[in-house]
Amino acid sequence: MPEPIAPQDPETVAEAAVAPFEVVLTVSEPDAVGPLFRRLRTVPETTVTRRRSGPDEGELGVVETLQLLVPSAAVLTVAIRTLPAFIRSRRSSVTVELTRGDRSVTVTGENLDDPQKVIEAADRLLGRD
Repeated sequence: MPEPIAPQDPETVAEAAVAPFEVVLTVSEPDAVGPLFRRLRTVPETTVTRRRSGPDEGELGVVETLQLLVPSAAVLTVAIRTLPAFIRSRRSSVTVELTRGDRSVTVTGENLDDPQKVIEAADRLLGRD
C-alpha cells in the first residue's frame, strides 16, 4: 500500500506556483537599453528592472543590463517575440543576449523572424532543448 502524501505548506505551494523565470538581457548598444526597457514593460505579466554594474577587469565604463521576470514559458516566448521588431527599429545594428543561468541566446533582427525560432530560443533558455 502506498504511503500517504504529506500535506504541503500552503505558502510554499503558492510561492512555487508564481515563481518567475529570471532572464538577464545584455544589449550591444548602451543607448538601446532604455527603449528596450520601456518596450518590455508593455508585455503583460512581466517585471523588468534596470541594473548597473561596474566593468569587468581591464574594461572601462558601466554595464547596464535588464532583468526580466516572467511567470511562464509562454510569457517568455511573447517577450522574445518583441525583440526582432525592436532591433530592426534601431538606427544602428543592435544585438540582445538573453541569459538564464548558464544558458544564453543571442537575438539579432535576422535570426528570429521565424516564429518557430522564437519558440526554440525560449526552449533553450528554459533547458528544454
